[in-house]
Formats: sequence, structure tokens, C-alpha cells
Amino acid sequence: MYNSGQMQLSSMSYLNNNASDRPSFQAIIPRTFSSPRYQVFSMPQGLLFLERRDKAGSGGEPNNNAIVVGAVLGGMMGACIAHAITSNSAPAEAETGLETLREEELFELARTRKKSFVSKIDEIISISIDAPGTWGRMFNDSSLAGWVTVRDRALGKVKMEIRDQASMSVVVDCLPRRFGDRVFVNVDFDRGRTLFVPRSK
Repeated sequence: MYNSGQMQLSSMSYLNNNASDRPSFQAIIPRTFSSPRYQVFSMPQGLLFLERRDKAGSGGEPNNNAIVVGAVLGGMMGACIAHAITSNSAPAEAETGLETLREEELFELARTRKKSFVSKIDEIISISIDAPGTWGRMFNDSSLAGWVTVRDRALGKVKMEIRDQASMSVVVDCLPRRFGDRVFVNVDFDRGRTLFVPRSK
């Protein structure tokens, strides 16, 4: 029987597979002074990184220092309590409707957003999909679901953070189909916890 987390992942995968031949997922590319958010479209031409225009919420990111202190003082229970206290913030207002745009509309929109870019299919050397382990989840933002690392001949290394399990589900499903043996899937889905974990060796 599916639980709610599994149903969300399954629904997201179904919608992306049936809406068009360009499934997409949300990602953040962390940089020194900013961390732009993208809607990443998997297209026959490659990957389109469309800069998102989400509106900021009233709160901020969880205070990771408080979570670590909580873990030291009270183990995992202390970390959970600290996270609950520090992550009580209003969510951002997300930009919607990007998936419904036609291909030419997406490229036209990308041209108007200066942080948007394309990783061309012939330039992509490899793509690695990874998930944080137990320690990684403790010392990273709790919303981190995994990483996607694209190695591109023209762009170099592009490392993305994936912040929700539904987007990870799309990543794991669509990228191997599009890019074949250039994709290295280093994750498994833990049905009990409804999240992606590092693949057992």
C-alpha cells in the first residue's frame, strides 16, 4: 500500500512522463554570494536551466548551527526539536505554469532571464545523481534530497541541489532515459522512509 509520500512521488513522475517529452525538476545551484533557483527541463537538445522567479517567504532557511547544537546536547531527538523550532517560517510563493509553456516560449523566456543557460546534449560528458547519507542529512539543510552533478565540455562542472523527493524522483526517472549510459544513478529509494538514499555497494 502506498503512503502519502510515495503517492506524491508517483504522481509527480506520472505527470512529467505524460505532459510532454520534456520533464522538468526544480534545482538550486549554490554559489558564493547567491544560490539561484532553476526549473531544469530535460529536452532533446540537452538541459535547459530556466531561472525561476519565486517570491521570497517571510522567513529564512533553518538555523543549521542550532540543529547541530541540539544534536550534540540531545542526540537525534535534540536535533529534531531544534529543527522544528528553527524552521517555522512561511514558504516562498513559487512561480507556476512553467511546465505548460511551449518549447519556443521556454527558450524565449530563458533569453530574458540572465542567469538561464543551456547544457547542450553533445557537450554533456556525464551526469551523477547522489543522495546524502545519515551524516550528510544531519549537517546539511534538512530539505536537501540530493545532488545532480553535470560535467559539460563547455560549462565545466555544474552541481545542483535538489530540495524535495518528488524532484529527485523525476531526476532518477528522466535523466537515464534521455542521456543513457552517461548517467550514473548512485541512489536507491527507501520505501519505508519515502526518500532517496545512497546506493548500497
